[in-house]
Amino acid sequence: MKGMQKIKRGKNFSGVVQYAFKPDSHHKSDPIVIGGNMLGDSAFELIAEFDGTKQLRPDVQKPVWHNSLRLPQGESLTNEQWKRIADDYMKRMGFGDTHLRCYVLHDDQAGQHIHIIASRIDLNGGKLYLGRNENLISTRIISELEFAHGLTVTRTASSIAPKQPKRKRISRNEQMLSERTGVPCPKKSLQQIIDKSLADSPDLLTFFRRLEEAEVSWKANIASTGKMNGFSFEYTGIAFKASQLGKSYSWANLSNRLKYNPDHLEILRMGIHTKEALPAPAPAPAKDVATTDIPRESISEKIVELELRLREDKRNEIVEKILQKNSVKKQKHLRLIGWIPFIRRFIELLRSYGKSILHKTPTNFSEVYSTHHLKPARKIRL
Repeated sequence: MKGMQKIKRGKNFSGVVQYAFKPDSHHKSDPIVIGGNMLGDSAFELIAEFDGTKQLRPDVQKPVWHNSLRLPQGESLTNEQWKRIADDYMKRMGFGDTHLRCYVLHDDQAGQHIHIIASRIDLNGGKLYLGRNENLISTRIISELEFAHGLTVTRTASSIAPKQPKRKRISRNEQMLSERTGVPCPKKSLQQIIDKSLADSPDLLTFFRRLEEAEVSWKANIASTGKMNGFSFEYTGIAFKASQLGKSYSWANLSNRLKYNPDHLEILRMGIHTKEALPAPAPAPAKDVATTDIPRESISEKIVELELRLREDKRNEIVEKILQKNSVKKQKHLRLIGWIPFIRRFIELLRSYGKSILHKTPTNFSEVYSTHHLKPARKIRL
């Protein structure tokens, strides 16, 4: 698989989008959108969405990012396969989920290829994708994708080996001990086991299961603040810190080589706070000793159990909050009902008081006149 000789950047999205959607006589079918993270699927709709990102950063002169990925002649992939490869490519290139992009498929005699059109402006805060040395990095990433997705290795990519993990070198004493005993160096073997377990970027549970099968035990180092600091490993009875194995085995780099799920860290914290240490896999039994299978809970089974317990606790917490809310509403309702007899009594008192006032009010006009008429003043003789 190959990309363009040089990744292109531009000022206007309309030109590149219209070019990608333009049908041609050598196309087996009309170009279509097969993936991305945009709502529209026509040229007009996509241009409008892309132009919306330009409003976030009017100072950026070239917000357009454009590259293509092409298969060798005669090869083809399904739309879903293309989508997975393109998503993986953009993630490795450094684009986030909030960078708008679309994948347009072209199918012709020279080989299937997709056009990747993206905005360099992040919808989340308008942060700009810089992409330093992106052409060289893109070439390396395309080579890695060929190995990761089982594609045909092209000549250009075959000369570029996949990026090797940074390992600590084996010391001279370790090498001499290995040669003298004929046993592979434990550090080197452990590095190879971890790298093999991470080859296809598994999730954390699958990674633990593979370590267990290879008779490698591990320990999560989680600070009291809840921050994950990494793992330490044990193989053939020898403990190794991540720093002793190399930079690729620190948590910052391991998390990038895994399909990381933050909920799994919560499971590990539960195991530590409840002092339920996750059991390490049992060492392989000696060949000359008869052993019986002892039921033992594996690491993966323990993690699954803790995950189910975490979900159950969250469910119970939600139910408890709902019950508390209903209880508060019920108490308010009861207090309101308790006021009803007093309100009724108060209304009755008002009615009785009104009747008494009406009864005492004079109704005869003569009485009113006699009561309120003032007698004329007497004349005073001087």
